[in-house]
Amino acid sequence: MVSTLDTPSFAPTPTINDLALSKAHAYASQYLLQQFIRTVSHTTMLPSANRHELLTAAQSLPLANLNRLRLNFNQRERIADFLKDTKDRPAKLTSLSGYLATSLAGLDPAICGLARAIGKSVGIVLTILTDVQVTRQIADFRELLLMGNYPLPLLFGFENDPGYLYDFFHQAHKPTADQFVATQQRVLMIGVAPALTMANELVDQARLDSQQLPTDLQKRVEQALTRLAAATAQPH
Repeated sequence: MVSTLDTPSFAPTPTINDLALSKAHAYASQYLLQQFIRTVSHTTMLPSANRHELLTAAQSLPLANLNRLRLNFNQRERIADFLKDTKDRPAKLTSLSGYLATSLAGLDPAICGLARAIGKSVGIVLTILTDVQVTRQIADFRELLLMGNYPLPLLFGFENDPGYLYDFFHQAHKPTADQFVATQQRVLMIGVAPALTMANELVDQARLDSQQLPTDLQKRVEQALTRLAAATAQPH
């Protein structure tokens, strides 16, 4: 909820209402984070080491959001930046979810660590799939670019066809609707396949990690990974 309320991005031409809402969301997110820290600090169901891990990770999220905002403002994100940001924010949340669930179940610390690693891989895969989906929708694609949120297929586009995208982003005037569509089609052609390949490799890594889980837990994880593998399959 904190991450959803206080997103590290901005509208290109904010209104007074936008500014007021951003402040309200910032205050609300601070309150929620404090409540999370208070709840975890006082729970008796977690070993002290696990509690410390959760609190340390939660306290690092605001700094990760600050780094994300810097990327948006400077509009210089590349693939390495995407991976670091995703690991520090959405993938950290999925990894902590797995870690918290196994910790509350009283499982061995090694299993909790595996759940955390698998959760991180799953979080990155889900972010990649979301980026691919929004790239396929021209309205979403255009809005992301105007906010400085570059989806992963676009970042692969920068890598594979830098000249085309440099000209698009550095023209004297705001791109026309036709130019946005042309750029979207270019990115779909050259950026989606490597993005899905990256996602599929992460699913394979999660599968390797899951082999060390207890049998019943491994079966449930494998079911989820099978669905993710189908979603990362290359279109024919």
